[in-house]
Amino acid sequence: MKLDDKLAGPAYLQVASGIREAITSGELTPGEKLPAGPKLASTFGVALMTVRRAIETLQSEGLLRSAPGVGVFVAAAGTDDSDLATLRADFEALQRRVEQLEQLVLDASQRSGAE
Repeated sequence: MKLDDKLAGPAYLQVASGIREAITSGELTPGEKLPAGPKLASTFGVALMTVRRAIETLQSEGLLRSAPGVGVFVAAAGTDDSDLATLRADFEALQRRVEQLEQLVLDASQRSGAE
């Protein structure tokens, strides 16, 4: 992926264009997770907020979908950001968080019982 410096306008549109090109060329495939924001910012040589705005733009176009706590993914071709897939990813992220919290509570309980 690279910054589309041929495109005039704000940097976030240039980043969005670069990601869009990576999707259309097959460099990024449907379902693939995008690198983390700081890595993308470094790749494109822009600020993290610029990357976030580019991602928001591509999400509104239906090219990307976000799963909170999991990441940003290339949307499946021919879909408009499937609500079911988003819900499923959100549920899985929540499930992992609950399991981590349960383990923390169990560990804390065992420590205080041993004291």
